[in-house]
Amino acid sequence: MKNLSLNKISLVLFILTMVWTPGLRAAQINLAPSQDAAAWLNLPTSARAAGMGDAFGAMGEDLTTFEFNPAGLVQLDVPQILLTHNNWIQGVALEHFSIGMPLDSGSGIALSFDYLNLGSVDSYFLFGNTPVPNGSFNPDGYKIGLGYGLALNGNFDAGLVVKYFQQNIDTSYGELAGDFGLMAHGLIPRMSLGLSVENIGDQLQGSSLPVEFKAALAYKTDPFQLNAFNLALDANFDLAQTEAAVINAGVEYWYDGTLALRAGDQISEGQLATGLDGLSLGAGVNLGDFELDYAFVNNGYLGNANLVSLLAKLDQQPQPQLTDEEVKILEHLNKNIQFSYDRAYLRSEFDGELARLGDILLKRPQDHVVLTGYASHEGTAEHNQELSEWRANEVRDRFLSRGVPAEQIVSRGRGEVHPVVAGSTEAELSPNRRVEIRIIQRRPGWD
Repeated sequence: MKNLSLNKISLVLFILTMVWTPGLRAAQINLAPSQDAAAWLNLPTSARAAGMGDAFGAMGEDLTTFEFNPAGLVQLDVPQILLTHNNWIQGVALEHFSIGMPLDSGSGIALSFDYLNLGSVDSYFLFGNTPVPNGSFNPDGYKIGLGYGLALNGNFDAGLVVKYFQQNIDTSYGELAGDFGLMAHGLIPRMSLGLSVENIGDQLQGSSLPVEFKAALAYKTDPFQLNAFNLALDANFDLAQTEAAVINAGVEYWYDGTLALRAGDQISEGQLATGLDGLSLGAGVNLGDFELDYAFVNNGYLGNANLVSLLAKLDQQPQPQLTDEEVKILEHLNKNIQFSYDRAYLRSEFDGELARLGDILLKRPQDHVVLTGYASHEGTAEHNQELSEWRANEVRDRFLSRGVPAEQIVSRGRGEVHPVVAGSTEAELSPNRRVEIRIIQRRPGWD
């Protein structure tokens, strides 16, 4: 009587299925079976990234960067927690938890935990040449990671992740691995470049880990605009195999920093004639302290995947340490910068305080001033949007005349949204015709 662990065979089929699935990042779409061990290490852990086709190697920004390029941890502005449920294919599910925080203006740290559940698999043993049922088995795995990002200078960041993973079939196997990443930003306005190597480690049961090299580009418009776009492109190379690179492309659209729509695709030579698609779609809503994201990934005849992520920001973006006098200037301007009906001209009575605020900004080159213009509801929405932009630019021009660099100023219009008072007369609606001024800290990655 000889044992035949069909659960092992089933698990291998699961792994090969994941290797063939276009939702994985880098050389996972192959016509031939992969020789990589623990291919599940590359399953998506973020609905935001999955909605963009997993093109996130140069995006940085939030805690999503942990699994793509740890150099992006430098860009964390507040403590964050990321929770993701990945309902993948054929009963495979991955649960992800990570927590990260900035250590100072030039470094960040994060910790992650992943649990893989492959569902229930029937087990058999051979009696002669006949398979006999032998109950069932629940193969699973987990991964723990610790990451650190450090700003090398004003344009370059580096990051490192050390992780331990274990997969449980009939026997448990564990291994240490690491990721390393570099990120460059500001060399070209709004563009960032990412380079990373993932899953560096020893062999597992005689097979190589899915070691990947990633080269990534991202273009990010001003996040304070009413309509903001992010474009991303990643090229992934499986260093353990000889297949051509997998190209991941994604786009993200934000409306008013609140609602997001995403789309992505993956292109690979091995995708031809497989029936796989690789198309992904996603959406998100930013509620301030929380961001909820969803992604749908089309895996062709293998089935569809659904991911849900919740990103919690444990504190609002830190404000620079202002003196009492500087706070009074800012508060007074925010209460009193108002405009006449259908006008964008700023009265000269504000010049003195704006000049003093400009001098403050010149002493704080690491900070930004965000100018947000508004209009009352009279007239068309299109005209009020233009009017709010003109008003913000009017205040911007006062700072520029004081010598404040243009890259230190963010100017945007919000039209007639977010009124502070209700009314019908010109005098009653005057507080809605305003420009709000906010000073925020600049962190690496702002371009």
